[in-house]
Amino acid sequence: MEPVQLLGYSAAIAAALIFLPQVIQTVKSKDTNSLSLATFILVSISNSLWLSYGIIISDPAIILSQVFLFPMGLTILVYKVIYR
Repeated sequence: MEPVQLLGYSAAIAAALIFLPQVIQTVKSKDTNSLSLATFILVSISNSLWLSYGIIISDPAIILSQVFLFPMGLTILVYKVIYR
């Protein structure tokens, strides 16, 4: 694997882990009072656009990160809407 590919996959793994602690805490507690609805709407839009872009240009690192980030962002968004 080329160093630049290793860098891309490392970034994808780090990005995929960004929301994991928040998702776990939100699902366990159902407390979303301190979370911004606008932020998670924008996060979900951004992740869906990045996933689409990664698919269009066939970039596995972008696709990998967004396959994890998009559902996590949506999970928090859904909890925010349901449990506000």
